Amino acid sequence: MIRVVIAAAAILATATVVSAQPPPTVVATIATDAPVAFVLVAPSGQLVAAFCKDDKLRVYSLPKGEIVQTIDVAGRMFTGSAISPDGRWVAAGDFAGDYSVWDTSSGAVRMRLKMPFYPTAMTFAADNTRLAIAPVGEPVQIYDVTSGQKLSELRRVTGGTAALAFSRDSRRIGTADADTVVRIYDASNGTLLASNSEYLLEPLSAVFSADGNQLLTGGGDKVLVWHDAASGKSIRRSGRLDDPVGLLAMSPDGKMVAAGLMHADNLLMPAPILVSDADSGKRVTQWMPPSLPLGGGWVSDGRLLIVTGDDQAIRFWRLIE
Repeated sequence: MIRVVIAAAAILATATVVSAQPPPTVVATIATDAPVAFVLVAPSGQLVAAFCKDDKLRVYSLPKGEIVQTIDVAGRMFTGSAISPDGRWVAAGDFAGDYSVWDTSSGAVRMRLKMPFYPTAMTFAADNTRLAIAPVGEPVQIYDVTSGQKLSELRRVTGGTAALAFSRDSRRIGTADADTVVRIYDASNGTLLASNSEYLLEPLSAVFSADGNQLLTGGGDKVLVWHDAASGKSIRRSGRLDDPVGLLAMSPDGKMVAAGLMHADNLLMPAPILVSDADSGKRVTQWMPPSLPLGGGWVSDGRLLIVTGDDQAIRFWRLIE
């Protein structure tokens, strides 16, 4: 990859669609017993966790849609959640500062935590053994899921952290912080390795490249920025997008990146999902979902799945074959 900073004329965000990808189609529909608030798709592609509005967490198998577990979560209003890459663990934290990690095979609670504040971000490491939690306004904390012990705590930053990302080798963790700084830490001990202060507005999303050498971020500046993971310096920037970048995800082979935009005028309205070639920046496809997505992500066979739903069912749209 050419390591240069592309100036305002950068073509990543405005490139003409060059892919022959078929239009998005519904590849699976799962009937639900209650409306769904949000969905977590395991990167393994074998499980999906649906937090339902009848105070139940339902775990379904994919692609059949059979219920694996139904877990009572009565009275809890969740603000952050995550699913481990292998689908074994589901974690969530609520407004009361109560955090739980469930075993999807048994439905049992594996870990409970109590913190002063609710989470703004949560993510599992690729090794499935560690969970990073960003309580609002507080330092990021990293826990061992098996023992429940806190392994490390990152530095305190003003306003807290909006997004977290582990590298695929689980050695680094990147943060998009409310003080508009992007930071990269040693995930084993919390040592700060690099930072970047070029954002004007808050970065809201982060993901590492497949080799872990770069961290891609996006947010209120309405651009995508590639950072060198060793130094934090910007390698290149996209052209300006129409809306802030709320979510980022890298394909299993590292060749494509998906960016979920946020409708700046109304967060309850859907906004486009963009998929670009990770190296050239050329647009692979762009899709406006029919309703606000409930969740989604890349799965291990290379498909990009986006979930929408209504009161009776959730539907899985395939954007990338």
